[in-house]
Amino acid sequence: MLPVFLIASLGYLFGKRKKIDLSAVNEFVIYLATPALIISSLSKDPIELGLAGKVFLSVCIIVGGCSLIGLLAVRVLKLPVKVYLPPVMFANTGNMGLPLVLFAFGETGFKVGILYMVSTTILHYTVGILILNYDESPLEIFKLPLIYSAIAGVLLSVSDVMLPTALDRAVDLLGEASIPTMIFALGYKLSEVALRHVSRSFIIGALRVFGGVALGIFTVWIFKLNGVAANVVILQSAMPPAIFNFVLAEKYNQDSQTVASIILAGTIISIFTSPIIIAFLLN
Repeated sequence: MLPVFLIASLGYLFGKRKKIDLSAVNEFVIYLATPALIISSLSKDPIELGLAGKVFLSVCIIVGGCSLIGLLAVRVLKLPVKVYLPPVMFANTGNMGLPLVLFAFGETGFKVGILYMVSTTILHYTVGILILNYDESPLEIFKLPLIYSAIAGVLLSVSDVMLPTALDRAVDLLGEASIPTMIFALGYKLSEVALRHVSRSFIIGALRVFGGVALGIFTVWIFKLNGVAANVVILQSAMPPAIFNFVLAEKYNQDSQTVASIILAGTIISIFTSPIIIAFLLN
């Protein structure tokens, strides 16, 4: 856990001392570094297509289950659905989840973590956008290179086609920049956030973390996953709300500051829960 929080803390402190336009960094991560990371990770060893299918179905069940939990909560608390539901549904499986998976479960687990992250991204860019703006086309995912890089990585894996050495090394180097940049960007973004409606933010953040991990354990049991794959699904399911919830809320004018507060609250909760979950999984 410590390397992740050291880099995130560096981003947080940097954000407190100096203000930069993070959009260029985010676009580098989304359009270049993360696609390279996905291709590099998925293409190295043969992918078990059955496992990939189970991971995708697990993500669908976890996101769907969290949506029911979130809907119940917002109805009981009489809160706006578009503001409070997405942070319960969509977890930070990229900026926070991937580094933790890599450090806890190594390269083997990292490949499963990539599959989980790509599955979450597909749902976030389709179902997530539909929730925020019913009139918006759900095909926005196809404007991003993430899904194409996932397809390319899987095809390279199952076909045993090798990239030319120079290209392969360039993709590897570019992909390696993704993880530290993601963590730094997370810390920087959190430096701009102030907690609002504190108790409410922590309730929604807790629903994301605890509801997610409960559903993660359920899907592992349903699909009879074991070993590293089971550990990765459980850990990724327990991540706090995704930073991208804030990005979409801002884009569609849905009280982005409240969403940011929920993300911060969920991240604070995960600082205490993630080490416990990792220790449990490793033992």
